[in-house]
Order: sequence, then C-alpha cells, then structure tokens
Amino acid sequence: MTYDQAFFDAGIDRTSTNSLKWCARSFIQEGMVPLWVADMDFACAKPITDALKARAEHACFGYTFPDDTDAEALIGFWARRHRLCLQKEDLLMMPTVVTGLRACVQTMTQPGDGVIIQTPVYGPFISSVQESGRVVLDAGLCRDADGRYTMDFDAIERFLKQGARLMILCNPHNPVSRAWSQEELRALLSLLNRYKARLVSDEIHADFVFAPRSFVPVLSLPEAGEGTIALVSASKTFNIAGLQQATAICRDHDIISLLRRHLERVGAQAGNIFALTATRAAYTQCDDWLDGLMQYLHSNQETLKNIIAELLPHAVLTPMEATFLAWVDIRPYEVPHCDVDGRCRRHGVVLTDGQFFGESSGEGFMRINYGCPQGQLLEGVQRFAHAIKEG
Repeated sequence: MTYDQAFFDAGIDRTSTNSLKWCARSFIQEGMVPLWVADMDFACAKPITDALKARAEHACFGYTFPDDTDAEALIGFWARRHRLCLQKEDLLMMPTVVTGLRACVQTMTQPGDGVIIQTPVYGPFISSVQESGRVVLDAGLCRDADGRYTMDFDAIERFLKQGARLMILCNPHNPVSRAWSQEELRALLSLLNRYKARLVSDEIHADFVFAPRSFVPVLSLPEAGEGTIALVSASKTFNIAGLQQATAICRDHDIISLLRRHLERVGAQAGNIFALTATRAAYTQCDDWLDGLMQYLHSNQETLKNIIAELLPHAVLTPMEATFLAWVDIRPYEVPHCDVDGRCRRHGVVLTDGQFFGESSGEGFMRINYGCPQGQLLEGVQRFAHAIKEG
C-alpha cells in the first residue's frame, strides 16, 4: 500500500465508534469540527489492522503477557529510528505514559515533596503531581517575541536549591512544539546532576520532530545517569492510543523493580492482547506509513501557517518543530479567555483550551491538532477565525 497524500487526505470516518474526539457528547456535538484531543484522523497502517484481524480470528482472549518479542520490537525501532541502544532489562511495560508519570512521582518522592515541571505543559503533568499529594514547582518556559519557548534554567536551579529532587520533562514538548536540542538537554542534566536530582522524560512524541531538527533521547546523552527514566509509546506515533500500551525505560534496574512493584500493587499491569499485537506490528512493519505521515504533517504545517496568517494575522503561531499540535496566541484579539471556548462551539469547532496546560501560562492561547486531513483542518481553522473575530 502507498501512504501518500491521497491516503492521508481520505482520512477515516470515526463517527459511531465511541471516539472521544468525535463522539463524546459532553465535549463535542454532532457537526462540530474536532481539532482537540491528541489522536489523529487517519487510518492505521495495514500491517497493524492485519495483525489485529489475525489475532481476533483466534477466538480465545485469555490472560497474556509481554515476552521477548515485544521488547525486541521496541529495541529495534528505537535503534533504527533514534540510534538508541537498549537492553530488555531496561524496559517495563505499563498501560499508558500517564500511568508512568504517576508511578514515578509516587515511587521517587514523598508526600509534600516538590516536583519540577515547565508550564505550559500537558495537563497530566500537573495533576500527576497534585493528586499524589506533592507540590508543583513550576519553572515556567520563557517565550520570545516570535513565540518560541526556551527553558528557564535559573528557575529550575532555584527549586533545586530548595530541595527538589525530581523533574518531569516533556521531550518533545506538548503543547509548545519544542524539539529540545542536545545542548539544552545536556545543560539540564548537568544541572540536575549537580543537585543529585532525577529526571523523568515523557518522550511519547519522539517520532514527530521535523527537519532540520532531530529528536534527542535523554538516554542517549552522557550526562543521563542510570536513574534517568524515559516514558515511551507507539500510541501517538501509529495512532493506536485506544489500545493503551507504554513502556518505561531505565538503566537502573532497581528503579525498574521499584516501579514494577508499585504497578502490581495498584493493579496497573500491561499485557492487553490487542495492544501487544498492534505494537509489535507497528514497531516492526510500519516505517513506511510513518514516513508518509511525516511528509503529510509537514504539508499541514504549511497549510496551517498560511491560513492563520490570512485569517488571523495578529495571532502568533509558535514555531512548529515537533508534535502534530500547534500553539497559537490569540491575545492580540483581546477576547476574554473565558469566552473563547463558547465562541468556538457556537461556530462549530473544538480546540483544546490553553489553560489545560497551565492556568496562567495558557491564558490567551489555544492548541490546534493538525493530525487530520487538510480539508478538515481548513474548515476547522476557518470556523476558529470566525469565532475569534465575530464572536
């Protein structure tokens, strides 16, 4: 099968499928254009659907477990795509990356401890800390006049001096689309090492970094100690988030054991029959689909930049280095943030509210998911522009 523009332009009908993005009536009504939750409106690669069909034909769905083939599929993919060498003993499978975030917070800190994050950032970074009885230490990102974000190393060090011993990083960063450079990551790791603090890196968007930049796994860097943890998944990359499978990677096997015991204690274990099947196929047979997808998403970036410039010329679109999610500053239009979502819904489009990523740092911003056919993207952004300008 050829994964070209025509394939991705065709999209896929997700109505009547219990799709959160399209069908959850507490979030979206029929006829609205969804540009919000971070999954994509494309058909999966054929090897994934073929593998799932073949597994479903065996009409027994008892208990299963991950085996060496699952580890080897992930190890091969990360070596092939990101030049990262891993061992089977470094891996711990779990349902989701958010499962991993919560497990790391709860096993590597104590109630009342501070955990460093960088807003605006994916909402579960905040809730994983707060709902575990820990304290959010927000070393908020710095934003320049072009809308590009950088790390505030001074703020991070202030929290380290106050005793913080864990930081959660989003690499690449959702929602601000930063592909952190090797220099930035090495500086961050060196700073954390100086204070004997650990890093947990959410790398779920690793495969969505656009040329000329490239993804830098934290575990590829010499400053990354054995206690550094990366959380990864095929879910975003191959559009299989509903199957729920992720992996923690850490070269300190005592930490892997600690996390495993915690997950067993709370009943958050992996081994879903269809998740295992789909992930093995994705990691071993679907590079051509991913390559075609990246070309299509790059084209969508150009489409999005052009239509925002035309219809909302005063809005500032953050440079899109990574992910399939765009971060747009609509503050120049002086629309009260509390009115934006309602205006969008009246015009039939749903985006993600910027304050999901930080109460203060997200005010006046919206996130646009451009992982969809270009026709859907154009229609959604046209409705968004009307909502902002016309009310």
